[in-house]
Amino acid sequence: MTDTTETETSKIEEPTVVSTPARSRGRAHRAPKRAVLGWLSGMPAAARWSIIVGATLVVLLLVAVGADMGLSAGRIHPGVRVAGVAVGGMTRTEAIAAIDTGIKPLLERPIKVTAEADSWDLTAAQVGASVDASALATAAYGIGRGTGLGGVVGERLAAWFGREDIPFAVSVDEALVSSVLGQIDDAVGVAAVDASVEVTGTDVRLVPSIDGKGIDRTAARERIIKAFASEERTVDLALVTRGAAISEDGARAAYDTALKMVSGPLTLVYDTKKWEVSAQTVGGWLAFRSVGATGGVEPGAGTLECYLDSAEVSATVVPLVKEVGKVAKDATFKVSNGTVSIVPAQDGLGVDAEDLAARLIQALTGGGERVAELAMKRVEPAITTDMAKSMGISTRLATYTTTYSASNKPRVNNIHLLADALDGTLIPPGGVFSFNETIGPRTAEKGYQEANAIVNGKLVPQLGGGVCQIGTTIFNTVFFSGLPVVERHNHSLYISHYPKGRDATVSWGGPDFKFRNDTSNWILVATAYTNSSVTVSLYGTETGYKVEYQTGPFTNTVAFPVREIKDPTLPVGTKIVDEKGASGRTVVVTRVVKKNGAVIRTDTFKSVYKPAEEVVRVGTKVVTPSTPSTTTP
Repeated sequence: MTDTTETETSKIEEPTVVSTPARSRGRAHRAPKRAVLGWLSGMPAAARWSIIVGATLVVLLLVAVGADMGLSAGRIHPGVRVAGVAVGGMTRTEAIAAIDTGIKPLLERPIKVTAEADSWDLTAAQVGASVDASALATAAYGIGRGTGLGGVVGERLAAWFGREDIPFAVSVDEALVSSVLGQIDDAVGVAAVDASVEVTGTDVRLVPSIDGKGIDRTAARERIIKAFASEERTVDLALVTRGAAISEDGARAAYDTALKMVSGPLTLVYDTKKWEVSAQTVGGWLAFRSVGATGGVEPGAGTLECYLDSAEVSATVVPLVKEVGKVAKDATFKVSNGTVSIVPAQDGLGVDAEDLAARLIQALTGGGERVAELAMKRVEPAITTDMAKSMGISTRLATYTTTYSASNKPRVNNIHLLADALDGTLIPPGGVFSFNETIGPRTAEKGYQEANAIVNGKLVPQLGGGVCQIGTTIFNTVFFSGLPVVERHNHSLYISHYPKGRDATVSWGGPDFKFRNDTSNWILVATAYTNSSVTVSLYGTETGYKVEYQTGPFTNTVAFPVREIKDPTLPVGTKIVDEKGASGRTVVVTRVVKKNGAVIRTDTFKSVYKPAEEVVRVGTKVVTPSTPSTTTP
């Protein structure tokens, strides 16, 4: 009956809807409500009340959530924590500061790492440990603002009940962590020893591998990072076994190869010549290398390979077969009467080490006759004739000669040795010549003898005495060439037989003489000598440099001191000068280098000489005059 009545009512109302829009809209809203009420009225009473209560609760919950969202607008939901730090009700900026303040004390506390009997106190700075407070504050702000009604409501309810506590993660500097773990591993770990092969003469022995131990770096890293975010500040690291990369099985093939190689003598042949190499010598050629045993390879995955050490082979074979070889000769420069010519290079003939190695391995391991044909190849000189021609060495740039006494044989010997060592030196474009680097130490093994040299202001015997004669000569050659001087030192004492203010002292491990080749081609240093003179010349490409110079007067003259030594062997009043003194003085030499009339450089060489003490022996011996004898008639 109820359904019929409502149907009829709908039919009665239908014209009204068409003729009166305003009223029909109002009644149209009431129609669904009536439908719902009708639907509810058809249900059992208990079901109707459950739906009504549930709907009411949903409405109330939505109202509560809306109110809650309004109260926390722009702020983190109340009750939210980050690593125990309460940030509820804060803005993100406030939360960042609170998180930093709350977590900082924890990070600042060191953690203790122990392994075996050793321990280390690690700070956050040592591993670069830090916390991203900004990211944590953003995560806290997002609670209750997710997608979906269930998630929003659930997160907010959890926050109200204090169940939203965001844990923090520590980030580290991986390079620092790796370094720390490496130090710990080095301290407590023991490296595994790969299997190897030992060869002594013809005795070949397979040496087994030995396991090592060390920390598990991956696990140690995770535990250290976790400790910095925890109240538990101790990390105890257990050591794990580390197997060797090369096991005995991985080394056995190399062992078998080595046995074959030393199983008998070897014969080398070339043309009609033969040379026999003993099995013991072959054993000295053997070397071993790992294959696939690096870069974190799994234990036991590597292998050992036996090969021939080319340096050891060459050290034996080259002298042995020298009669069929020929040393390559570099192109050189010959100087005569101020002109320079090229002495052509000569190719050499030497052992083809690469080809010989392949032949030797075949002969030593092939199972046939242990005979290898010597492989030879052309050896090109380091400086070919064409290279020498391209150096542009064609003109004498400058030459200078100094003289000395031929009577001092040790000094003359040293000067000649120095000139020979200097002769033929080549300086590349832009290169800097160093006297000491070119000549090297002056030693007795090289033939140098003791001769007087100035040491600490005194003339004393020294190996290589006379070196400054060469130093002064080359300095003057460079001076008049116009080339730039990089380093020059004057003698501590004035030496009158050298050009005034243009001397140069050199000493191994001390003062040096240097100049630069500022030309676009190479420069050749050439020397010549007699028993009383030495000449140094420079050859290259014409520079167009013109040198003018001026030598100033001596200034700042300082009188030399005199030291008297009493000599009881000399009569009173007798004086003998043992060491002649020299006054101290200063002199300046100015060099102007021009090219095409324009000044390209001006150099000032200032020399300050110390006074040299004069040593005089003074007689103290008293001589009694003899009394004439008298006779009595």
